[in-house]
Amino acid sequence: MTTTSVLAKIGAAAAAVAAPAVLLLGAGTAQASMNAVANPGPGGVDVFVTTWPNNAAETAPSGWCLFNSSVVGNPVGKPLPAINVPFYLPKNPPGAVTSSRLWFPSYPTGSTWNISVDCPNGSQTSQLVW
Repeated sequence: MTTTSVLAKIGAAAAAVAAPAVLLLGAGTAQASMNAVANPGPGGVDVFVTTWPNNAAETAPSGWCLFNSSVVGNPVGKPLPAINVPFYLPKNPPGAVTSSRLWFPSYPTGSTWNISVDCPNGSQTSQLVW
């Protein structure tokens, strides 16, 4: 005859209740932040994309990502938007910053640009003036 402790029964009941909630609601999504900085480069602009986790125990978005930029307001006389430009953000240890450099043919206009970076493990948005 096998006996089961009360504590084991309570643990099994808690797991049975929690499992459907995790399946329906998910275990949680990593939160991260992103910054994009534009600097003049030869014949264009260097854009430095930096991401970092908001929680030191998580990793920053990384892997093959897509960069998108679009000008805020009237696009007449402005450089064309960058749409789904692939680039690589290296994976770093939890809590560490990761960054990458992109180059685009462009010229400074003083315009505000909406920037989005979509990675396999997270998406971020930011703005920059170029």
